[in-house]
Amino acid sequence: MSNLSNNRRAAPSWACRPSLLVGVATLWSLPGAVPALELGEGFDLAALTTHGIDPKVSDYFRTAARFREGVQVVGLRVNGNPLGLVDARFDAQGQLCFTADLLDKAGLVKPRALVREGAKAEQGCHDFLADFPTTMVRLRPGSDEVALVVPTQSLREPQWESGQFATGGAAGLFNYDVQGFDSHSRSGTSQFVSAYTEAGFNVGDWIVRSRQYYVSDNGKARTEHQSAFVQRDIAALQSTFQAGQISSNNPLFGGLQLSGVQFSPDGQSRVPAGSNNAVVEGLAQSQSRIEVRQSGALIHSTLVPQGPFRLTGLPLLNGTSDLEVSVIDVRGGKRSFVVPAASFAGAAPAAPGYYFSLGKVREQAADAAPPPVVAMGGGTWGLGRDSSAGFGLLSTEDYWSAGGTLSSVFFQRVSVGARHNQSRDSLNAISGSRSSVSVSSPVHANIDLNLSATTQTQGYREVLEAGRPVKSGDLDSRFKNQYTAGVSWLDPTLGAFSLGYTRGAQFDGQAAEHLFASWNKSFRYADVGLIADSQVGGTRARRDVDTGDNRRDSTLDDDLFVRLQVSVPLGGDRRVSSYVSRRGQQSRAGSALTERVNDYVNYDIGVERDLSAREQTLHGQLNLMPRFTRMGLGVSHDSQGSTYSGQLQGGVVAHGGGVTFSPYTVQDTFGIVSVGDIGAARISTPHGPVWTDFSGQAVIPGLPAYTDSRIEVQTQSLPKKVDLKNGTKVLAASRGSVNNVAFDVVKVRRMLVTGRDEQGRPLPQGASVFDKNNRFLTSVVGEGMIFLNDANDSQELRVSVSQAATCLLKLTPGTQPDHDKFYETTSAVCHGG
Repeated sequence: MSNLSNNRRAAPSWACRPSLLVGVATLWSLPGAVPALELGEGFDLAALTTHGIDPKVSDYFRTAARFREGVQVVGLRVNGNPLGLVDARFDAQGQLCFTADLLDKAGLVKPRALVREGAKAEQGCHDFLADFPTTMVRLRPGSDEVALVVPTQSLREPQWESGQFATGGAAGLFNYDVQGFDSHSRSGTSQFVSAYTEAGFNVGDWIVRSRQYYVSDNGKARTEHQSAFVQRDIAALQSTFQAGQISSNNPLFGGLQLSGVQFSPDGQSRVPAGSNNAVVEGLAQSQSRIEVRQSGALIHSTLVPQGPFRLTGLPLLNGTSDLEVSVIDVRGGKRSFVVPAASFAGAAPAAPGYYFSLGKVREQAADAAPPPVVAMGGGTWGLGRDSSAGFGLLSTEDYWSAGGTLSSVFFQRVSVGARHNQSRDSLNAISGSRSSVSVSSPVHANIDLNLSATTQTQGYREVLEAGRPVKSGDLDSRFKNQYTAGVSWLDPTLGAFSLGYTRGAQFDGQAAEHLFASWNKSFRYADVGLIADSQVGGTRARRDVDTGDNRRDSTLDDDLFVRLQVSVPLGGDRRVSSYVSRRGQQSRAGSALTERVNDYVNYDIGVERDLSAREQTLHGQLNLMPRFTRMGLGVSHDSQGSTYSGQLQGGVVAHGGGVTFSPYTVQDTFGIVSVGDIGAARISTPHGPVWTDFSGQAVIPGLPAYTDSRIEVQTQSLPKKVDLKNGTKVLAASRGSVNNVAFDVVKVRRMLVTGRDEQGRPLPQGASVFDKNNRFLTSVVGEGMIFLNDANDSQELRVSVSQAATCLLKLTPGTQPDHDKFYETTSAVCHGG
């Protein structure tokens, strides 16, 4: 059983009084919470003194939200990659202490110098910022998270020779994400079904995967095969090897779908799938499906309800190609926008090392020549402590391209990255160039700024464009430049502001713009949000006949969507939200009730009214996670008709111990955890909580490679008659390994026996109780009661009722013990013996 009870202490007298300090600290630590006293107003020192609190607490909380002094459990991110939970230590000013455990968890180099020594060696604060001053430390107490952006030279290289990582293992897996809707309206019926599947296996640290999409849109079915490859980390080369249908990941060139081989630095292997800084934000006017494509391939598809959506952790094919986002509602309406690659490059530089890819291009236009064979290579090197540079070449029979990158950090806060590519299409004798620059900086403790600009000449060509005949007007319709800007500002008094802007233009003057802005503020009894999503496009240049001047038509399409929403908590995980929105000439208003019932169930029911057409819509959504899968069911009804939607997600792992289901997608590195034969045991993993099945097993869906991971059994989820020898285990897994983690279970059957003699009298208090081997067990307490801490299914006890007399007590407890009770009760007669 849990040792928590052994750690309980008697509360001091002052802890029983109402404590304003606890309330203030709690408000500052909860996400979205707003303290009763806003910043700048100060604290009532008389009230603090009355409650026995040091008035210095006002100085501690007056400046800004901060972590409390001591050890806190926080989520850790390094260069955008989530590494799970870690015990982080903070000083009296709420600043992070780089302890040895934190550096090990983050995979960072450990400096020798100490800022402050600790009571124990592992509690000392290493002077990491002195050795790597360009490190950006972002503390987010509101979300219990610490985010670090560090230079690549501070990342600790895997100790391949030490053999300290768990390796090997074998298992097969199957991941699925099935979604669809069926809409019936006056205008007809619309049906859509999509299924993303991933099949493969791991054996001997080799990873084999096949990923594909199936889409059926109103009966028109198609299959998109994304990739099929084999992968392994190679210690001798300090790199990752891939072969098969792959996506090139060279940081200097756009991602290509190849059939071939690829080598990349092993640092790439430490990036979990879906860990990147790409963010897709927007507003859905009604229930819609979101399709995200990169390099022409569908990489993500999901259903979203009416309102704002934010997609993160996308499975990018590469970090150099733009994302094409489509928002398609259930009635067939569609709007699209582009998220430039320059906007999600972020401050994390490319992994240092060498890149090489060789293969035949898989995607090609129908009117183009046979797919070319492409060879590309390059490298990235550190330039001192604050900068890095890269260079690479790409070549086919009739095309070549060269590129270079340079990234640096100025003033320890401003991260700047630049890339330049030059291309030559030999068949058409066309040359050109493309350049991009990005700037990222935490301007202030609560302000982040990101800017990027990309421009190209008319003659620049990508590999897939090379060799095509140049038609009249093709050069004018090409992409000319692209600009992005993003800023976020969190102020405890004014709230949280976010702004994202993208503009792209062609050589013929046509341009498209996308703007997404939001403001959120938590008040004492409600959360308020204002969101705007504007898509402006279709401008074109024309020549004035009379004057000959170039002029621009006014905007042909202005799609502005504004939404104001208010959310009021009703206690627990229940809240009611109301909103009003406007898009063009259409206005809507609605209310919804949402509740998270428990870990397995949450729902959303609401009503919306079209204020212009005076029509009403009812909708409901039920999300379930019955431990081994995730599913969502939705229904919507209005005057036009009804729409039904559903989604099913999860994974299946076949291993030596059987077949085990997972509610999450199974990653490249995973494991199987067992807790004896105990079902429904809740286990904390780096990927989230999981629950054991009827055989006592569960899937650890993802483990970060080459870093420590903590696997912990939540003892309160175990039956009361089950003890664990050790409820926490730590392991470091190599990429591609299948890890088996077993927790030893001790089952204890406790029993309270009421013993009586043959005349029906209670056994005398203090009588000694022995087992059949004459070992002393316990003594009889009042009213003949005997408490056995570990009773067998059938047991014979000898009770010494006096110095000269003993009796035998035979116990025959029920064959099916109740594991939810701390002890069982029974009665028995002690016969003379």
